[in-house]
Amino acid sequence: MNLAPLEEPPEALVRDGNFLLGRYSGTPMALNMLDVARPYHYPVPRLVKNARLKEWQAFQFGDERWYFFTALYNAKSMSLVIFYAYDRLEKKRHGFRQVLPGAAFRFSESLAASKVGYRRKRLHFEAECATGEGRIDLDVGLVHRDPAKAFAGQFHLACGQAQSAPISVCLPLGLNRAMYSTKLLMPLTGTFVIGGEKHEFEAPTAMGVMDDHKGYYPWILRYDWVSGFGVDPKGRRIGFNLTDNQVKDQVRYNENCLWINNRVYSLPPVKVTRPKGVAGEWIIQDTEGLVDLVFAPAMANDLKFNAGLIAADYHGPLGSFRGVIRNGSGEKIDAEIFFGAGEQKYLRG
Repeated sequence: MNLAPLEEPPEALVRDGNFLLGRYSGTPMALNMLDVARPYHYPVPRLVKNARLKEWQAFQFGDERWYFFTALYNAKSMSLVIFYAYDRLEKKRHGFRQVLPGAAFRFSESLAASKVGYRRKRLHFEAECATGEGRIDLDVGLVHRDPAKAFAGQFHLACGQAQSAPISVCLPLGLNRAMYSTKLLMPLTGTFVIGGEKHEFEAPTAMGVMDDHKGYYPWILRYDWVSGFGVDPKGRRIGFNLTDNQVKDQVRYNENCLWINNRVYSLPPVKVTRPKGVAGEWIIQDTEGLVDLVFAPAMANDLKFNAGLIAADYHGPLGSFRGVIRNGSGEKIDAEIFFGAGEQKYLRG
């Protein structure tokens, strides 16, 4: 495999107006994407750079019964908040999704002190990251006239070195533009109350993955992504992230990885094919024999609209996996332990 080992993170993503491209074993303290110079051939005001910088923070977490998928997404032309709780036993989805005009969320330039959320009279979702303290806290609630549909949850993810291993990347998108992301698998504790019934979450069966993301993507954004997690027969916490996006030179630069407890292993570039469309099985493979997965969607999660200059065609189903995935040492992981999500994303704007 041609990927170099993860490097020590720099203090900041941008130095002297240029992105410090690389794959890092920790998160830079300053996620200063707006300090980049000439991202579009010529100097542009900070206001313009901010308008083109897409940002989101997403979490997937749960245990053997519950799978939660959340996102706070700011495309500047529009925003999106999602909280879905999928009961794998009952095969029922609970939650909410709101599409909002303009830039509804402001994201921090540091995960050491980050708090972002969405709050209305009857529903809210908030995420607070304090990586210096080794914690991420999530709080959600929905008030509903039907008690069976009301819910509330408080979740805590442990992101200290003893519990997790982040991978942070700064990857080229062309010109002096790049995307940044920090992803990590963490043990989870917390509670979720729905319909008057309380569900408790404890490691090692409960875990979650965070994606903190910023990018100067092209006007038309496209990518394929799959991620999942589970507990193997040895009781280990295992998860993976696989993306095929618009990054240049993915053999050298990608964000693909496998987590086993608090270790992270790099993976090669992958391709996603869907012989029977997004509702059918997805095939995810690399060329080095480390990734050979099939993703079977169990619940659709689609968003499609066309408003002229702004449009979206998004498919983000939840589902199970089969096949195998290997770490760099050749250990084979049976993919049937995983449950997770996939995305086929097209966004114009």
